[in-house]
Amino acid sequence: MNRTVERTFMILQLIADRKRGITLQEITNEMGMAKSSVFVIVQSLLELNYITTLRENDKKYCLGIETFSLGMKYVDDMSLIKECTVNLQPIAEKYNKTAFVAVLNGTKIVYVHKYVAQNARLASCAIGTRKDAYATSLGKAILAFLSKEEQSAILDKIDFKPLTDYTITSKEQLLEELRRTKERGYSLDQRELEDITSCCGAPVFDYTGKVVAAVSLSDIYDETLDDEQVAKELKEAALHISKNLGYHPNP
Repeated sequence: MNRTVERTFMILQLIADRKRGITLQEITNEMGMAKSSVFVIVQSLLELNYITTLRENDKKYCLGIETFSLGMKYVDDMSLIKECTVNLQPIAEKYNKTAFVAVLNGTKIVYVHKYVAQNARLASCAIGTRKDAYATSLGKAILAFLSKEEQSAILDKIDFKPLTDYTITSKEQLLEELRRTKERGYSLDQRELEDITSCCGAPVFDYTGKVVAAVSLSDIYDETLDDEQVAKELKEAALHISKNLGYHPNP
């Protein structure tokens, strides 16, 4: 891989991960590069409008309009998003929840679509947000259906941390949870990522039978609600999405 191209995208990703912006010196420190080399790349990204400076602080960089435009073109072209939009809205409205679609990127999941029901109580997580896969229903729904080789490689890289009192904190715990997830066909997150939220997730497969994404329904945690019933309906919606993407489940 061309080193300059690789560094350019690494810098762009670094800027994307800093919601409050990042300075040239901070980029230099993170990248371990000469400041002059970082400056050349940053200036090129600025001139192309892939990054810009914060209005309140012109020393800090953030994503620019061209990055947003490029991302939206990708999302618009994804048949996955189109299928999810059609199939998730009814169930989200039925249960007054927020629906999410995410894909796996390393040990993280990335939110690529969101639909907030009219009377939903929860609308957290912006598109593009990254979260630890092991602590989310979306992540567990994908991890559970990976091949053993892929799953093992990812789990070995996870840095388990207790995000709440209910977070899974070991590889052994996660493996058991993934076994249950695969067995029932859907995943659950009961206050594992955030103390106040509960989510259920289900995998989405492509025409090759490979898990390519996951869908979820999220809400404020309420121990009186039956998440299992909601999860079963979400599982059916996810299967419908998968079939429309060409997936043929084994009889």
